[in-house]
This record gives sequence, C-alpha cells and structure tokens, in this order.
Amino acid sequence: MYKWLKRGRVIVSLTITVLITLAFLFFSNRDNFFFSSLLKYQFIPALLGVFTGSAIILALLVLMSLLFGRLYCSTICPLGTLQDSVWRISSLFRSKKNRRFSFSKANNILRYSFLSVAAIPLLFGSSFVISLLDPYSNYGKISSEIISRSEQFIHNILSSVFPDTIFFRSYSQFIAISFFFALFFLLIVIFMSAFRGRLYCNSVCPVGTTLGFISKFSAFRPVINIDNCNKCKLCVSNCKSECIDIENGNIDISRCVTCFNCMTVCKRNAISYKLVWGIKSENEKRVVDGRREALLTMGLLGSFVAARAIGRKSSSIPHESENGIAPPGAISVKNLKSNCTACQACVSACPNGIIKPATGEYGFDGLLMPVLSFEKHFCGYDCNVCAQVCPNGALIPHSLEEKKLTQIGQVRFYKEKCIVVTDNTACGACDEHCPTKAITMVTYNDEGLTIPVVDRDICIGCGGCEYVCPAAEKAMIVEPRAVHKLADKPKVEKQEKVVVDEFGF
Repeated sequence: MYKWLKRGRVIVSLTITVLITLAFLFFSNRDNFFFSSLLKYQFIPALLGVFTGSAIILALLVLMSLLFGRLYCSTICPLGTLQDSVWRISSLFRSKKNRRFSFSKANNILRYSFLSVAAIPLLFGSSFVISLLDPYSNYGKISSEIISRSEQFIHNILSSVFPDTIFFRSYSQFIAISFFFALFFLLIVIFMSAFRGRLYCNSVCPVGTTLGFISKFSAFRPVINIDNCNKCKLCVSNCKSECIDIENGNIDISRCVTCFNCMTVCKRNAISYKLVWGIKSENEKRVVDGRREALLTMGLLGSFVAARAIGRKSSSIPHESENGIAPPGAISVKNLKSNCTACQACVSACPNGIIKPATGEYGFDGLLMPVLSFEKHFCGYDCNVCAQVCPNGALIPHSLEEKKLTQIGQVRFYKEKCIVVTDNTACGACDEHCPTKAITMVTYNDEGLTIPVVDRDICIGCGGCEYVCPAAEKAMIVEPRAVHKLADKPKVEKQEKVVVDEFGF
C-alpha cells in the first residue's frame, strides 16, 4: 500500500510543479488563467491573500496539515519537489554508501530564528524578508528568470531556423540583480538538497517550520513499532528529512514531510502511517506536548491574521511619493510592500513586458517587487492581466472598466523638451497614443504647428505618451502615484447629427 501512496505522491507533486512552472512561461500563460490560478494554493500567497479571497484555501492547507502532517511540503510545494529531484539525480552519481542519510538533531534555534526574522516584519507590514525565504516565491523567480528565459532563447533559435513559421520574441528587460538572486538561490538549494535532502525545508524555510508546528498535532503520522523493528536503519538511510531517531524509536514529526520513503523500504513493517488521535500509548506525553505547540501555532497564526487586518485598515493613508510606478491593482506602494513576495507571476504574464523587478525604486524594502517601466512599451489600455494572476492580494483583481480609470501615475509635460519647440517641427504622437484623450493639441505658433496640453485629472499614467515621445530627452514623463486614485472619466466628444436635405454633391 505504501508503494502506491508514494507513487501517487510523486505523480501529484511532479504534476503540480509542472503546472506551476507553466504559469511563468510565455507559450502557456497567455489567453487563460488556469495555470496562474494554481499559484493561490501555495501557503504564503494563501496567507497574504486571506482578505482577498484565499481564506478558504488557507483553511484547507491548515486542515490538510492537521490531518496528514507536512504533506504540503512533499506534494504542493514546487521547491520541495525540486529538492527531491535534485537529490534523486545526484544519487545517480554517487556510491550506494554515500547516498545514505543519517539521523540529525533538529536545529530549532536556527529554524525559529529564520521564522521570526520573516514573520515579524510581515506583521508590521513588510513582506521583504519573506519574499527572500518563501519557497514558492523563490521558485517563481527561478521559473521567471532562468526557465522562462531559457525557453525564450530556444524559441528564438527556432525562429531563426524557421522564420516563416515561428516569430521572434523580443527579450524582456534583463535585471541583473533579479537574475543573479534567482541563480544564487537555485545553486544554494541544489547544494543543500544534493547532500542533505530536505535541509532547506528543515532549517531555513519559514513555511516548513510553521507547518512543522501544526503537524505535531496531525491525525495521521508515521509511527515506529518497536516490537517489529530490528534497527537495521534502512528507514534512517532513506529519510531525506533526517528525522528518524531509531535508537529511541522516535520520529520528529515537525521535520517529517510525509514522503512515505521509510514505510516503503522497511522489510519488517515496523513503520506504519496510522491514526494517532485518541490512541493512548507510551508516546502520549509527546503527543500532548505536540498538541499544545500546534494549538499555540494556530493561535499565533490567527493573531497574525488579525494583526494584518488591523494594519490593512491603515494602508490607505497617503504618504510620501515613490520613484516607482506600481502596477494597476496595487492600490498603493505601501500595500504592495506589505503583500508582495516578488514571485514575478505578474512580470511573466505582462504581455507588453513592461513590468520588471524593482532595483531600488521603492527603496531597499521593495527590492525585486514589480515596477512599471515604459522604456520598451506601455501599459495596455484593454489589459488587466497582472492583477488577475497575482496570488498574494498584492494586486487586487479588478474589472477592465475599473482598470481604465485607475490612476497609477500622472504625466507631466516638459514643453522645453518637446520637438515642436526644439526642432520647430510638427509632432502629436503623444496625442495619438493617449487612450483617455488626456492630451490635446493646441495652436503653438503662426506656422500652423500645434503643441500638447495635458489634463492630468484624466491621465491614468499608462505611459503611452512617454513611450512614443520622439524627443531625445523625453518631454512626457509619467510621475508615479504612491497611492492610486480614480481618474476622471474621459470626456466624450459630442457628435452632432447633420441633416442633409439634398444630395451632397
């Protein structure tokens, strides 16, 4: 039975990881939101998005941990599957002796320190630290910066071979700090998992530590039958969590990821996955202690959500201006910093490629969070994809009509830089590209030239005018709004019906 459970777990985990990866690839994240909808089932996005529709998902994930332990870590978490894959591949190049795991004591001080470092800033409205440690968000960075770019590189090679069949895709903006962070994190995880299996999960990962707390109260868990065990240590050598203390007949449930390896390899049926609720045994004291810790964890989790709710009410208070333009749906830069984990789902999904990881536009605590750049394109008037794919609630989903009035910035016109003034030539490109008609052309001189005039109350900051402005030093610059507002509705020009009494010629 355990072999089938393990096979099922492996199939499910690989399937989920592939589907999540597809949410970050160009050929699969267009025209539908199926793959991106799966991102909301990750723990941190569900926790941060609890006020924007993910409360039920968070409750399901907690319930799953209460019933089955850290099954989330071995099935739903893509970084967990990546670690297992790395271990599996690395084992092919090592001797049988060097593939064996051994029991190691939990480094709780390290685990709790990472959890505290991540949770405390989050409690006070900063998601910066959790964005650096969250397993899903970092897998998103790896998918966006490494896997997606590799897919695009191969695509463009095929385009050069079959130019009439495959179109060339312009490369998105390369942000060195984002790419090298993703590469650095990937190498760290590969190194740790190749030698110590789930070392990252059980020493660094704040999600693993949180679920480990809850799992101490899990209904089902692996249990060692002392009478059947001959201490051959076959289970220990196959435990990638290094949590089986065979000498004392104990399994550290807080580190066990429910992979079923130990039960599969045991030839004496000495380890079984069984219901322990209501069963009194010699381990009862440990179960009770675990119950207290699990209840304490869930209490802290509830307090965390309540504190976030209180902080959320003050998120609409305007504050100083920022240098970066936050994507539509962010509400404010403060809300973005409080909920975004820089997973880059919006960066990968943006059809115009104008969303990039921030490099300081929001300050240090907004590093790698999404920011708009109109250097190579502008925000599509009929597009709200970024808010649709965000799993965290950092970008609130809104209708297309709401998005068309969302003022993420306001353009400022620098007359002295306009080519109508500097080159005494006709232009009007900004007027032609303005979707809200916030720009109109008025008479400039007696030579028949016209020059732009901006109605900033109508402008939504889409960047169309800035992008097309032909001046060497842009005459149209979109200034960010720290707190997004609703722009005035575009003026509708009245069209008078002309009655023609006679044939017009």
